[in-house]
Amino acid sequence: MYSFFKPTYVFLALIPPEDMAQYIVTAVFTIINLLVTYFILKKFLFKPAINFIRKRQAAIEADLKNAKETKQAANVKFAEASARIESSIREASSIVNDAKTQAEVQSDAIISAAKSDVSNIVARADIDIERMRITMMEQMRDEVADLAVSIASKVIKQTIDETKQRELVDQFIGEEMKGKV
Repeated sequence: MYSFFKPTYVFLALIPPEDMAQYIVTAVFTIINLLVTYFILKKFLFKPAINFIRKRQAAIEADLKNAKETKQAANVKFAEASARIESSIREASSIVNDAKTQAEVQSDAIISAAKSDVSNIVARADIDIERMRITMMEQMRDEVADLAVSIASKVIKQTIDETKQRELVDQFIGEEMKGKV
C-alpha cells in the first residue's frame, strides 16, 4: 500500500544534497528579505499609517467631544431662552392686568365725574326751575292783580286809585300764597 507520507521521503531522496543546500540558502535569504521588508514597511509605511489613523481617531474623538459640549451649551441656551420666554409671558400678563386695573380705575373716575356732573346739572336745573317758578308766580300775581282791578272797577263802578288797589291785591295774594306754600 502506498502511503501519503512515503512520497515525501522519496521526493527528498530524489533531490541531490547540493540542490537541497541551494534551496535552503534561498529559503533563508527569502526569510531574511521578508523580515527586512517587514521592518522597512513597519518603519516607513505602518508607523505613519498608524500615526495617521491615531491622529484621525483623536480628531474624531475631539469633534465628538466638541459636538457634545456644543449640544450641552445649546441645551443650556435653549433652557435660558425658554425661561426668558416664560418670564416675558408673565411680564406681559402682569402688564395686561395692570392696564385692566388702570382702565377700571379710570372708568370708575370717569363714571364718578359723570355722576358729579349730572348731580351739578340737576342742582342747577332745580335752581333754574325754582327761579322760573318764582318768576312765573310774580307774573301770575301781576296778571291776577290786573284782573282783580278790572273786576273790582266793574263791580264797584267807580275807579279806585290804581296804586292803592294794586297794594290791596298784592297783600291779598301774598296772604293766599303763604297759606298754600
